[in-house]
Amino acid sequence: MTAKSLIIIAVAVAIVTMASANVATTASAQQSQTSGSKVGSIVSIQNGNDGKPEWIVSGGWEFKNINSSSPAFNATFNMVMLNGTAPHKHTITDFKMTGTPTKSGIATTYNGTASVTMKGMTMSNVPISIKLMGPRATSLWIDPTMTKGHFGNTPIYGIQHGMQMQMMSMK
Repeated sequence: MTAKSLIIIAVAVAIVTMASANVATTASAQQSQTSGSKVGSIVSIQNGNDGKPEWIVSGGWEFKNINSSSPAFNATFNMVMLNGTAPHKHTITDFKMTGTPTKSGIATTYNGTASVTMKGMTMSNVPISIKLMGPRATSLWIDPTMTKGHFGNTPIYGIQHGMQMQMMSMK
């Protein structure tokens, strides 16, 4: 697959994600960076076991009570191979923060563990790291050892929405 093909796929995923976010967006007021809740979309290309781009990842996430000692992070996202085969879904729930968030410039990182669905089963206590980068970007790192490298060797990237978004399949 050429670099041009990957760029076209990434742009298509971004457009689809933004369009679905617009459908689900309500008319509520904008959230500020210091708000107690964030929501957003996941739109990422993940590498396969050979370290080359293999998967398109798209979905949504919500992060509530982020200014507390027990924030709640939930995500639901779909994965499909670049050739359109092997579609499947994952959820991340039951986030338990360890320590306190760390700040580096405009980024804040929340480390902890969560439950991750994998092939019809739920894996508990999987180390994850959630990074809010400024007011619009985010990344999610899921321990590759616990998940046998299923999510690749790079973080899953996404965006923070400036407006409250109703998560259609977040339960």
